[in-house]
Amino acid sequence: MRRKLTGQARSAHTDLSGYPNPLLRDCDIRQSRVKHWVTALLIVMIPVSLWIGLAAHSDQQQRLEDQRGSIHQVTATTTATTTTPSVASADFGSSGAAAATAVDSRWVYRGVEHTGRVSVDTGSPIGTTAQIWVDNSGNLSLRPLTSSDVVAASIFNAIGSWILAAVVLLGIYFVVRFRYDGRRIAEWDRDIADLLSRH
Repeated sequence: MRRKLTGQARSAHTDLSGYPNPLLRDCDIRQSRVKHWVTALLIVMIPVSLWIGLAAHSDQQQRLEDQRGSIHQVTATTTATTTTPSVASADFGSSGAAAATAVDSRWVYRGVEHTGRVSVDTGSPIGTTAQIWVDNSGNLSLRPLTSSDVVAASIFNAIGSWILAAVVLLGIYFVVRFRYDGRRIAEWDRDIADLLSRH
């Protein structure tokens, strides 16, 4: 009889070896497993995010190299006068930088004259010069990437991908936790009501 009870005790201990608390329910165990999986996936996402950041760095670096041969800086000269700002707008912008206005301008690239609208400070006279960026055809272009832009893009992609994964995984965990909390409360209420009905 003693051996039989000892065997049962060992069996019970083996069943609960990973969960020593006998009050743990099935939903508690499942929630704990989900938590472990979420933690493991968050750790796994660290090298994945680093790989995404390195891939973004390589892509942006290639764009930087391409733009060095296709985007050029030239000097543009305004051919019209910008509108003088009103008193109200001047007072409003007195604490900050001067407002910019697009005005007709001209520039020469590879011996060919081009015209377009270039942003200069409001109130600038005719003949004001400004540095602009043009493509191989001499048309206005956006400012090319810099080394700082490449580094910022890689960091943003690396950190952003991990944060996105963390938001999704933690969202899943909290949804599971919310469902199991409701199930846990319902089970406790049912068991307490059953216990009280026996007395």
